[in-house]
Amino acid sequence: MKNVTVLTTNTCPYCKIAKDFLTQNKIHFIEKDVNTDPQARYEMTSRNITGVPTILIGNDAVVGLDKTKILELVDHRLVKCSNCNTSVRVPTKEGKISARCPKCKSPL
Repeated sequence: MKNVTVLTTNTCPYCKIAKDFLTQNKIHFIEKDVNTDPQARYEMTSRNITGVPTILIGNDAVVGLDKTKILELVDHRLVKCSNCNTSVRVPTKEGKISARCPKCKSPL
């Protein structure tokens, strides 16, 4: 599954909207603030990106909140286990799969 990273700044209102969109669509992501994380800032500059929010999905980058593109590129969703409430990343483009919670082994 592709990792999703959101490059943000703490003063960007659009970054909050982007994070809310990912959360509402049950997409697991890691947030990195380019003002405080030199590695995140390097990631942006090495790709010649100058704006936030930037959403890195695998090797692809989406600058801004292009909802259609994000949903097209993301290959997983978060599913909560009904037994223990653990969040689990489940692939979406694999056809029908059977998954089990890694914590309690219940079917998802």
